[in-house]
Order: sequence, then structure tokens, then C-alpha cells
Amino acid sequence: MYVLNTNKNGQLSRPALGEHVPFGTLYDARTDKFLSQSLLKKDGQISKESSSVPRDRPPEVKIVFSDSYQSRFDLMDIGPDLGASILARLVEPKGAGAYLNTPQQGEGILHAAIHHKVVSSREKFNVTRYRNQAAVDWEALTNPSATHFVVGIEWGVQSIVSIKHPANNSDAIQGVEDQFKTEISEFQSAVETDFSTAPETPPHSPVDMPLEITMYSDIPTESAALVDSLEKARSQLSLVPTHIEKEYSNVGRPIMYTLFPIHVLGLMIESEDVLGASMTPVSSEIESRLIYLFDQFSQCYQKLRKDYEYISQHKKYCSERFRTEVETKIAKLLSAMQDFEQQYAEALTKVRSGVEKESILENLYDAHINNEVSPGTLINMADLQIAKIKFILDATTLGATYIDSEDPVIDYIGNKDAYVFSISDTALNDSRSWNGNASLFRNLLDHKKLDTIYVISDDDGVGHVSSGACISYYEKGDIVSEDVLEEQNWLAKQCFVQCAADSLESQAVQRPLKRRLITMPCPGQNCSRSRICEWKCSKCRTPVEFGYTDKYIYCDCGRSLYENFSFKCDHSSHGGIYEKCYSQHVLSQLKNLGDSENVNILILGETGVGKSTFINAFVNYLTFKTLDEAKAEEALNWVIPCSFSTQIMDRSRPDGAIEQLKIKVGTSDDEHDGSKGASATQRTTVYPVTIGNRTIRLIDTPGIGDTRGIQYDKKNMADILTTLSSYDDLHGILILVKSNNARLTVTFNFCMKELLTHLHRSAANNMAFGFTNTRISNYTPGDTFGPLSTLIQNHSDVGLSLTTHTTYCFDSESFRYLAAFKNGVTMENEEDFRRSWKHSRMETLRLVDYFKSKTPHKVQSTISLNGARQLIASLTKPMAEISALIKANIAMSEDKIKEMTNTRVTGEKLRERLHIEKMHLRSKQLEMPRTVCKDKDCIDLRDDGGGVVVTVYKTHCHPECYLDNVQVDQVAHPGLIGCAAFGGSNYCNRCGHHWQNHLHVLFELEEYLATVKDTEVERQLQANANDVILREAAIQGLNKLIAEYKEEHSIIQKASARFGVFLKKYSITPYNDATLEYLDMLIREEEMKVQVGGNRKRLDDLLEDRRAHEELVDILTRNMDNKYELQYQVLNEAGVENLVSQLYALHHFGANLQAVKNTISTAHQATNRERPYRVNRGWSSMITRHARRATVDRLSMNSNPRDGSASPPKARRRTRETVRKFFEGLPSWPLKHY
Repeated sequence: MYVLNTNKNGQLSRPALGEHVPFGTLYDARTDKFLSQSLLKKDGQISKESSSVPRDRPPEVKIVFSDSYQSRFDLMDIGPDLGASILARLVEPKGAGAYLNTPQQGEGILHAAIHHKVVSSREKFNVTRYRNQAAVDWEALTNPSATHFVVGIEWGVQSIVSIKHPANNSDAIQGVEDQFKTEISEFQSAVETDFSTAPETPPHSPVDMPLEITMYSDIPTESAALVDSLEKARSQLSLVPTHIEKEYSNVGRPIMYTLFPIHVLGLMIESEDVLGASMTPVSSEIESRLIYLFDQFSQCYQKLRKDYEYISQHKKYCSERFRTEVETKIAKLLSAMQDFEQQYAEALTKVRSGVEKESILENLYDAHINNEVSPGTLINMADLQIAKIKFILDATTLGATYIDSEDPVIDYIGNKDAYVFSISDTALNDSRSWNGNASLFRNLLDHKKLDTIYVISDDDGVGHVSSGACISYYEKGDIVSEDVLEEQNWLAKQCFVQCAADSLESQAVQRPLKRRLITMPCPGQNCSRSRICEWKCSKCRTPVEFGYTDKYIYCDCGRSLYENFSFKCDHSSHGGIYEKCYSQHVLSQLKNLGDSENVNILILGETGVGKSTFINAFVNYLTFKTLDEAKAEEALNWVIPCSFSTQIMDRSRPDGAIEQLKIKVGTSDDEHDGSKGASATQRTTVYPVTIGNRTIRLIDTPGIGDTRGIQYDKKNMADILTTLSSYDDLHGILILVKSNNARLTVTFNFCMKELLTHLHRSAANNMAFGFTNTRISNYTPGDTFGPLSTLIQNHSDVGLSLTTHTTYCFDSESFRYLAAFKNGVTMENEEDFRRSWKHSRMETLRLVDYFKSKTPHKVQSTISLNGARQLIASLTKPMAEISALIKANIAMSEDKIKEMTNTRVTGEKLRERLHIEKMHLRSKQLEMPRTVCKDKDCIDLRDDGGGVVVTVYKTHCHPECYLDNVQVDQVAHPGLIGCAAFGGSNYCNRCGHHWQNHLHVLFELEEYLATVKDTEVERQLQANANDVILREAAIQGLNKLIAEYKEEHSIIQKASARFGVFLKKYSITPYNDATLEYLDMLIREEEMKVQVGGNRKRLDDLLEDRRAHEELVDILTRNMDNKYELQYQVLNEAGVENLVSQLYALHHFGANLQAVKNTISTAHQATNRERPYRVNRGWSSMITRHARRATVDRLSMNSNPRDGSASPPKARRRTRETVRKFFEGLPSWPLKHY
């Protein structure tokens, strides 16, 4: 117990609290009650010690400004033990103590209480004195309920003056609190002064500060009496000594009792029995905690009652649901209070009596401090709602309109300019969102325009749930900004550039591939040169890029030369204006821009592995952390069109049909429908996906093993390489494979080796393997791991391996689920797809980090390798043929020498044989136009005999065409589509090529033999030389020709060997040894088609492909002999080109070789395949739901999945120029938080 209640002898001081008992009265400290029995005999006389207090002694005065139970107890010198009993209703205070029974006041009331005590005398008696022992009834000491008895009484009168001032709100309290305390302090000073001579205080004016004054006193006639003013209260207190003198014979009423413990008395008289009831004291700490809990209950109840009254007064701005909830909570709180009081009274008595341990009180405290109806849980439940109501009242006073109609806000706005503040109960819980938007809306009202309306839209009124507060701005009924505050905050942190309006080129312009994001210090005069800024366009808000090759700055608006731009960074030193900077300084900074944080990833795989779907999934995994976050996005994010099929099965209907649904994601000419077995991606396309300041280029490629045939594989690979040639570095090569290839199938083997054939050895360091659809294999490589490991082991010398670093297990099914969801189809087992999304996102981030950590592969290495391979492949057959031709010509020349050495040959005969016969080509006029094909498979390049290479059209698609509206010798003339060769389709019935590869000709080339003169022999014949001279000249010329033939033949043979060594050195594998098996499979399939009446042309083409591949492999195999590696220095890419140039320069057969060269010449439009996609996760994409609802509710919408935004009919977006003008006009005010 507190020292306040006991002394060193164990005596207990107990405030009288209106109770009047004589000396010797027994007391039960366990219940804090006086008993009816006394320790003294009825007629016993005791000797008392009495001391009087001088009348001129000033009263004791204390003051408190709190209304809590603890403050009240402190005011009246009540310790925790007695205070606990009062709260447990074991004691009922009377007299001045009746003040303790008054209800506590809630918030919004200033309170003060003054304790006034006048002590007249103090009496006590000593029971151990001999003369007093005769008056003691010793039998009374055996009372089992008594713990103490009265041995001392302090007499006098005490009073309590309770003073209250009601205030409307906390602001009002703060304004008058100082005045209130000043008046109370002046009143206290007056009361403490000698009343007989104290000057009168100025009368209190109720107009200035209305006060509610109540007096509680030990004088019954003045207890709980209302007083008009502080002056009257002071006057009544000054009369207390008079009351004591006249009404109580100078004694007064008991104020404090001193109680002596019975068990101590037993010890003093050496009693053999234990006297007095046993009592266990309760620690002051637990009693104080329980008193605090009583305070909490009372304050919470008072506050909720007041809050409920306020809400009810303004129920227009509060939902009926919330009012009912508050009312219910008040009832539950009251019930909990009553239960607590009852349980507390019982527990307190039991602990003091020793029946229970003190822990029961601790448990009681814990049970009521931590539950759903505890004061701490409920006390603030209505604060946000009241703040909302007060804000609405304040805003409507300033001119805002409050609406909670079911109709869309746009219907109320019409064609006017408007700010719409969307609020809800849920939004109130987000203090950052609410405070910022409330402050902004208030400032908008303070600066309101006459032609603009200001609306507060309450989502709770129509049953909507919004995640945060939001202000939207409309201009003539069209939405300009969906989140004004978020956009304003975003704009304040950005660095912008803008160009002169007349210099902007907004038309479609092909951008250079080598661009850099502009991240450099602000070139402004007063700005730091060390602070790096990330620059954006002031109109379209997208990051700007600098083109190294043309010095243009690019953004989504278009482009303009760098010198036309002005700059404005976000630092205060810049001044908030666009500054035109020194152009040479700007250019210097732009040229010094480092590489942007780009990652180039080439994605390869066999047809049907799902590259397009994977890329879409990849972008979404990078963008959204969870599937639920992706579902919450307004539209589906995609960068490449794809499609797939899914089925719906109603298992409750066993006989029901299975419904197949086709899910489409976007559309493009470069993608065909892959859901029916055809190859989807038709050409290589680059998708630069920008997320923040990082750009990840995903290079989507046509699948190897194209369903249209091996020739398309070759075209596709050439297309891939052509696209790659536009880039310097390749950070990663991801080879996608399915996870369910249990064995090395022919197609799988061919596709894998075909990929490896075209990659430079150094690319192996940047290769990784991505396994798709791994959910079925628990996110592991699955059955494919075995056969793929076997294949890779054959190339372990180049660094290929399957390790954790190079193995990534994805599952695009979660993206398919998302795509189906966005198409209105809900698939089962969503939790599985959530796990799939989580795992695939982790793998995606791991893959990007891995590729970023690798030294980029130089694309030129692979391009050069394949360029050399193409040259080698295109020259291999001609070189072999020309080698044979050289041998034949040497043999023929040697035969002629033998003939000419025959001396019997006459001069005339010699003249006839000196002329060499050679096959020539000549034109022959056709009677009717002929439709022919210009594709390389349908033509031959031949020497016409005069050293000119001409084109021979060997495929006559329509030998005699009767169309007369087709321009002769013009490829792809529109009139050709009507030719019978096409039969109404786009492809030729004869050769199978597109109609645009065809033309009309009016001639054909026919072969004829012509004699070629030897110029030297002819000169000597003309000079009448004799036959011997003629023979010698002819033999000399032939010997020289033979030597030249042999030299060129040697050069060609060496070149073949060096080519073979080059491929063996630099390629992962020189040729695809799985091609023959793959072609045999295709040939077998085509043979079955031919047997049932199919077209034989494809079969013939496949057979020709097989023959050509065998020939190529044979030549390369012979030329890759190890002996050549020792004999010749290994060429590099440049060496291959130089060697090819030497071959083309050969005097006799160089022209023939060059004529068959298969060059790739692709225009810039074909190689720049980039389709940029920016993942915008900033303010513009984080549109709050309620802001969107303001324009979208119950309106039919057509959403464009590419831009991820919706445009309702009544709320089409304004131009970016309008948005820019609007935000530049916003005032820059300090935001005051509500």
C-alpha cells in the first residue's frame, strides 16, 4: 500500500468520505467498511488526547485540471487500496466524497476541481494505556471480520468545487484553455487567502466564459449544490469556519480516521491467539493499473456517446451502417463495463481475504484490456468518421457540393469544369492519402474559380469500396487528371525537357537503334554538375532518348534536334522555369552519355515451345509481384500477340459437351494463329520493354522446325541474324524447351543442333536454358533434362552445361490464366496459378540478374561467323563444280596439244582446230507472254558465252498467258494476280511461290554452240605465218592456259580447306548432323501425302535439300581434316571475307563464282524490328478505383489492351497539351493537413 495510507506502526489512514463513527469502531480493511461492533464497552470511559487547530489557520487547498479517477483520488488523498474499493462499489462516498460518484466528462469540456479542507481539531486514544484497557471489550477482538479499529479522528469540513466549461471542439478548447486556467488560479488564490480580509475578486462574466459550478461538502445542506459564479463559491467556502463554530460546536465533521491493526494489538498484549482477521494486501501497481482501466472504460463510454450524438446530428454524411455499428459497440462496451465491475469486486475481496492469488486481478486486467470491446480498441472508432463529417461541413461552407447519389458523377458534372474529391470510409484509413487530398481540396476551394464546380463524391453512399481518397479533374466533362495530388507530387520530382513547338517532328520517323536514355546533370547555369537527372518530356511524360547518329532527341511525341530543347530540373536552384542552355555544352553532355541499363535477350526455341506466350508472361512477371496485383490492373499487359485454346468442363454433367474457348491476346500481321498447329511468329521482332530506366530487349524469333519446311528454317535464321546485326551486344541467349520431352526426338534433336550450328563459340558463355510449362514437373526441368544433358555433353568443350545458373523453370500457365480472366473466362484452381506466378516471377528476376552479370556477347562475332558460313555454303558446290571444270579444260587442252604436235596436220586443218567451240545463250522471241518465277529456286545464272551473266527462267508457271494488262519484265505487277497460274490464290500452282515473285517475259534463252577465236593465232594467220609458227604459238598458249587453270584450282582447293578449318574453330558445331534424319522424316511424311494424290513439288524440294546437304557435309568433312589445322593459319571473320574476295578476283573462274553468290540485302525498314513497350507503373497507372468509378460507373466501355487504359464515351481523355497547361496553372501552395 502507499505510504499515504499507513505509518511505521502499521496504522491505516482512511478518509471518512461522509461516514461518522466513534472511537473503537471495528473496521474490515478487506472490504474497506466500518463494522457495527466496537472494541470499547458501551459504558466504558477512555482517555483521549486532543489538539485544536487555530481558527486563523488558512484552509488546505488543492487543485486538479483532470477528471480521471486517479486525479480525483489524488485530490482527496485516497490511496489505490481505497480507490480500488470505491470503484468496486464496496464503498459509497458521501459528503464531499459524493464528488467521486459523478460521471466523468468526455472530450470537449475543460474541467477543474478544487479541494478545500478546514481542520478544526485532531483526537486520538492509546489502547495500551492502563486506564483505557478497562474500557476495552476483549471479546470483540475475536470478531472474524475485523482487521482494524478506530484510534484517531481528524475533525473539520472539506468541500469540493467542480468547475466545467463546455467547448465545441478541440480548436475551441485550445483557444480558451489559458483563460480558463487563469480564472481558476485566481479563484484558488482568493480561497487560500484569509477569508475575513480577502479582497473580493472581480465578478465572473458568463458571457465571456460560461462555467458550470457545483459544490460538494460535508455540510449536508450544501452538498451537490449548483453555484452561479466563482465569487459565490468563494463566499460559501469562506463561511465554512462559521458553520463549524455554530453548527458543529467548533468540531465539525470527521475528515480522516486513523485505524489500528488488531493483530498488532495482539502482539503487544502477548496474546496466545492470533487476533484479527487475516488480510492480504494488493500491490499498489496492480491496483493502479485497474484504476487506469476504469478510467479507460469511462472515458471511452463518454466519448462514444458524444461521437454517436454528433454523427446522428449529421447522419446525411454518415452511412446508416456505421451509425448502427457505433450504437452496437456502445451497448457492448457498457455491458463489458458492468461485467468488469462485478468481477473486479469479487476478485478484489477474495485476494484481500487470501482466498485467491493476486494473479486473478492481473488476468482480469489482461482479459479486458485486450479484446474487441476493450476501451483501447473502441475509443477512436468514430474519429475518422467525425473528421470526415467536419471536413464535409467545412468544404460545403466554402462552396463544395456533397453528393452520394447512385448516378455517376459525370451525370452531375455535365459539360462543366470540375474537381471531384472521391472519399470513403476505407479511404479515411489511409492517413497519407486522406490528409494530402483533403488539404489540396481545401486549397482548391480557397482559390476556387467561378466557372468550376467542386464536388465531394461519397462512395459509401452508393455502397462502393474505395482504397484511397482521390481528386479528379474534368474539363468540359472530359477527364484530364484522374489523381491530381498524385500527379502533382510526381511532377514536382521530375526533370523535364521541352522543345520549340515548331521544331517537333511528330510524323512517324524510323528511330535509330543506337539511342541512349538521357541521364545527365542539368545544363542550367545555376545547377549542380554532379547531380544526375533523369529527363522526361514535358508533354508525354516519357523518358527522352538521344540518337547518336542523327543528334535528335526522341520521345513519344516525336523528335527534334537537341539544340531546340530547354531544360527544367526539379532542384530549387533551377528556379522552376525552362532554361535554354548553351548548345555545345548540351551536345557534349549528350555525346558522353553512358550505356543505358539495357539487357538484350535473344529467345530461341523449336516451333510450338511457346515463345510468344512466354514473352508476354515474362513482361507481366517483371511488372507485377503477384497474380492478384496483375488481375487488379485495368487491362491486360502484352507486347506480342498470341493465342491459345482452353476448355470448360462441367463435371456435374458427365454427358455434357466440353466447350473449347479461344483466348486471343492482341493481333498483328507478323503473327499467325498458333493454336491450330501452325508456326505463330512469322519473322524476328524486337520488343524493348522499358521498366523505369531499364530497358530489356526481348528478341522474339520464328521457331526452328518451322511447320512450312526446312527452307523456311533457313530464311528464318537469316532473318534472325539480319535483325541481330543492328545491335552490338547480346547479354543473353535463352533457349526455350518444353519440360516433357522424355527422349531425343528427331525434331527436338534437329532444332537444338540447328540453333547451336549458327552460334559463335563465345556465345556459349551467355546461353541459358528456359524450361516451359514446368508446373507439371514441380518447377524442375522434368523429362527433358536427360536428353538435353546428353546433347549438351557432346559440346562440353565450348562451355555448355546444365547448372542452376543456366537452368530456369518457368510456367506461363499463370499468364494464360490472367489472359483468360481478362477475357471474361475464369479458370479453376486459382491458388495453383498464384503459386505458378510467384515462382515464375522469381525465376524471371533471377534470369535477368544472371544475364546482367555476364560479359555481353559481341553480336558481330556470330554475324561474321554466319556470314562466312553462308559464303562457304554458297561457294562449296560451285567450287567443286569449277574444280571439275578446270580438270576437264586441262584435259581438253592437253589433247589439243597432242593434236597440234602431229606434223601431218595441214595449215588449213590447224586453222580449223585453233577455234575453240563454246556453248552460248541467245534470246528467242515468244509469240505469247509467259508467266515465270524470279525466286532463286526457279532460276539459273548462266554465262551467255560472252562473259555476261544472264538469268535463265527454268520454271514456266504459265507458258502462254493471255493477259494483256501486265507490264512485261516487271516483277509483281498487280495484273498478274489474274493469271491462271494462281487459280485465284496468292500462291502459284506450279512452283508454290507468292504471286509477287512472278513476272511476264516475251523471250526465252536457248543454247547454241559458238566458236571462239584465239586472237594471237588469228594475228599470225593474217600475217601469213607458216604452219610451224602457228603450231608453236597454239601450244604455247595452251600450256600457259593449263598452268593458270592449275593455279586457280590450287587456290580454290586451299580456300576450301581453310574454310573448313575456320568453321571447326569458331562454331559450336560446324554443321547440323541431325539434318538428314530430320529431312528423312519430312520426306516420309510427304511421300505418304503424294501416294494419296498430294502435290509432288514439296517432295522433290525435300529430296533436293537432302542431296545438297549431303554434298555440303561431305565437302566440309573432308576440308576439316586435322592436317589442315597444322598446315594453314586459322582465318578470322575478316580473313574469310578477304579470301572470298581473292576467289572472286580469279582471272578465269572468279566471275563464275561471284555469279552464284547469295547475298543478303535487307532494307533498313526490315532490320529495325523494334516495337517499344513501356511498363508505366508510376502515378498514371496507379489510378485509384474510386477515381475511375467517377467516370466509368454503369457506362459501356471499350478498352484497348495495348495502352492499359479505358476511355468511356462521356469521359474521353484530353490531349497531353491540355493536361500540361492545366498542371502548369496549379498554384504552388503549402499543403495543410487535416
